[in-house]
Amino acid sequence: MKPISVLFIENSVGLSGSTVSLCSLLNYLDTEMFDAHIVLSRREQEGYLLGEIRRPGDLTVIAPRRSLKQALPVQRVLESLGGRAPWLRRHLLRFAGLLDVLVVTLPYVYRLRRWAKNRGVELIHQNNGFDLGAFILSRLLRIPLVAYQRGQEWDSPFVRLMAPRVTRYIANSESTKAGLVSLRVPAKRITVIYPPLDFYTFHLPRKTTVSRQTFGLDPSAPCFGIVGMLLPWKGHEVFLKAAKAVVARVPNAHAFIVGAAPDADRAHERRLRALAHDLGIGDRVTFTGYRADIPDILTILDVVIHASIQPEPFGRVITEAMAMKRPVVATKAGGPTEIIEDGRTGFLVPPGDHAAMADRVVALLEDRALAERVGDAGSREVARRFSADAHARLVRRVYEQVLRPRRVAALRERYPEGLGRHAGKEL
Repeated sequence: MKPISVLFIENSVGLSGSTVSLCSLLNYLDTEMFDAHIVLSRREQEGYLLGEIRRPGDLTVIAPRRSLKQALPVQRVLESLGGRAPWLRRHLLRFAGLLDVLVVTLPYVYRLRRWAKNRGVELIHQNNGFDLGAFILSRLLRIPLVAYQRGQEWDSPFVRLMAPRVTRYIANSESTKAGLVSLRVPAKRITVIYPPLDFYTFHLPRKTTVSRQTFGLDPSAPCFGIVGMLLPWKGHEVFLKAAKAVVARVPNAHAFIVGAAPDADRAHERRLRALAHDLGIGDRVTFTGYRADIPDILTILDVVIHASIQPEPFGRVITEAMAMKRPVVATKAGGPTEIIEDGRTGFLVPPGDHAAMADRVVALLEDRALAERVGDAGSREVARRFSADAHARLVRRVYEQVLRPRRVAALRERYPEGLGRHAGKEL
């Protein structure tokens, strides 16, 4: 009896939380029941997955052509029309979108179809929410499509027409589920499953060569930081304003900004560095750039901050920090409100309120007993609610609901519930 062949498609803008979550799912999904075939859209993700996946499976890179809307000449035209002729800009965007379907999406789907047919794929797991290419592929192959929705979907007439036709959605939070329902996706076809946390990776104690001295700091320096891709809505400006207040009140305190900007928005990082200089804290803030060793970086942070100014769909770094017993100060909107119990497992502050954020950080840096109490409570909470093993079991149930009943029944008979193996390890 062959396992069920599942095609996993990962096409995020870079190495991000969705890629990390996919690794965790693959490492804990039953190997007797499911064969994994993984397609990436970007070459930079390949090395990470090859180093992190602890199970056998196909892995390849099939990159779609660049979207016409991202071409520099088109961007310049759209920008010039933004203020003068917004109606013309909208029509050009629609026209470019139609051309993208013809010259980008359909050739990409054709390549995917050939690759998937050679492997007898029976189910598609689109790891980045609604995707027209994955939808067309599922129809061509006549197999179910499960889309893991990780945030609010683009609201357009086309998306409202097509999104409800996906076989099944997994939403990464109740907030994300509400967004799908607003697009007329039936609630009964959406299952909320929080992103997984692999305690094989995020745990204490751990051996690490990263320390405060690595960054030229005194071993006793109080450190706090924000971790994530450098995007405008992630609230790094708010973080820097809060950091100014913190370093003014806590001697030797040092701030970290961990992460890099996407290739298309390097200017944002330059703006953040300039803001740190203008605030007079340029020498008290370290920009680490992209780091693959996030668990090690978390060991040197006494407090972790999540500062998004828009509702965060989930907030994976929050659970990662909590697993490492780091107290978290997060903005009170979207996913963080589903993770943190304010005052017990972390602290929530209004989005954009750098003064409230600074107050919480100072309290945690000055009161080590409070920080330890919150860190311990957070660690117990994520162990109870966000384990990768439990996540994989819940995802498996969704797969079973959309696959052919006879196929699933035969595999269940051969591999009874509870006897399936996964590639992960529990500590």
